[in-house]
Amino acid sequence: MRRLLLISILTICVSVSAVAGSGFNHGDEKASRFRIGMNLQFTSHSSWQIDFGCHYMLSPYVGLGGSVGGWRQFRSPISPEGPNWWVLRSDRHPSNVFLRPSVLLMTGELIRIGKVGFGLTACPGVQLNVPHQRVAIEIANNWDYTDNVKVSTTKGEWIAVDCRAGLYMHAGPVYLQAGYVASSLNIYGMYRNLEYNHVSFKEFYPHSSWLQGGYVTVSYNF
Repeated sequence: MRRLLLISILTICVSVSAVAGSGFNHGDEKASRFRIGMNLQFTSHSSWQIDFGCHYMLSPYVGLGGSVGGWRQFRSPISPEGPNWWVLRSDRHPSNVFLRPSVLLMTGELIRIGKVGFGLTACPGVQLNVPHQRVAIEIANNWDYTDNVKVSTTKGEWIAVDCRAGLYMHAGPVYLQAGYVASSLNIYGMYRNLEYNHVSFKEFYPHSSWLQGGYVTVSYNF
């Protein structure tokens, strides 16, 4: 169902962009070729994400570019542990950094109130996470701390497709976008492949369903 939603959003945005016609103007303002921005989002799996990106606008309606950023789960009841060992507290929440090539799709202004214009936007992309994870294990003797070791893996899911879709408003070169985000990112995709003392972390980290949540992007044209 979510895949169908993403396909529908993309189809609508591409169709509207094509119908919007030629020219390189948004309202009465000449649009610039480059757009830089910062994106912040929160998801259903108690994770936050921040990234900084730039798009080259081929037209007022289509831009190509990407962003770099990171994500982290900020709350989780999961804590892999075994006899006299447990994961270091700071490593219990999955996290990673990523590169995200993407396409920026925008309609022309649908409504204008004074100097502020409003329209629709979507930004589908591919999230390429670092294909490596490592956590520290604390070891104890009768629950008194004695030592720690690190375990790591390069196995698991590290590529995801996602799409941000919503509304934009702009006044001159400053744009504010907000809306819904859906992603195939499995935040436990690599952590499930970790193992210590013959105990697999798959016993603790579940299969992750699609992420969904909300996002806000602030950008500037130049």
